[in-house]
Amino acid sequence: MDKITVLYAEDDSMTVMEVQEKLEQEGFEVVVARDGNEALEKYAECHPQVIILDVEMPGRNGLEVLQLIRLNDNRTPIIIYSCFVEEEKQINGLKWGANVYLLKNYTPSLLVAQVKRCAAKDEETLRLGEKGSYDFTNSELFVDGLIWRLTPLESRVFTLLCKNSSTLVRRLDLLHAGWNSEDPACQLQLNKLIVRFRKLLKPLGPSVRIYTDRSNGYSLKIRN
Repeated sequence: MDKITVLYAEDDSMTVMEVQEKLEQEGFEVVVARDGNEALEKYAECHPQVIILDVEMPGRNGLEVLQLIRLNDNRTPIIIYSCFVEEEKQINGLKWGANVYLLKNYTPSLLVAQVKRCAAKDEETLRLGEKGSYDFTNSELFVDGLIWRLTPLESRVFTLLCKNSSTLVRRLDLLHAGWNSEDPACQLQLNKLIVRFRKLLKPLGPSVRIYTDRSNGYSLKIRN
């Protein structure tokens, strides 16, 4: 299983060393940024599963980085880890999209626990390129800032494609997942459903596509 990547933006070397060591001991891959501008660059490069931001950093501060990321990404968990105790900063951090605002007077072990919690929640979603994701729990498809709530039937079929991404899923399996039937009318409905999925995914560009293997089935290919 691939390691979960954590982007950690912090300019204090001692804090970085302590937190990075604990995260790596827990099996996380840690990408460190020393200022806000570098954090944005590395976010675009590594597509982390969890982000930790200090508030006071050179260049853009952590709250500015938070707001810029949230312009196009509402899914990646973001933890603010700061020494600022001002209530206004904490409220703004949560209002602007932080999942957790944690003060540095707590031990790094508590930060690691929050990273684990956020990472576990992120596993309930499948990332679809840079601007998309699918929330299995709520049957919600996020595409370039828009949210599409799939019907139970759509969700059963799309989930099967997602759970087997990059693998051919037989038409027979999709028919049984959606309709529990191989009736010709259901086969036509499956064709229409695939067309609908392709239309919904189109804004994500060539990195996310549903391919047809003649009459054998379909495969969802994702290049993150």
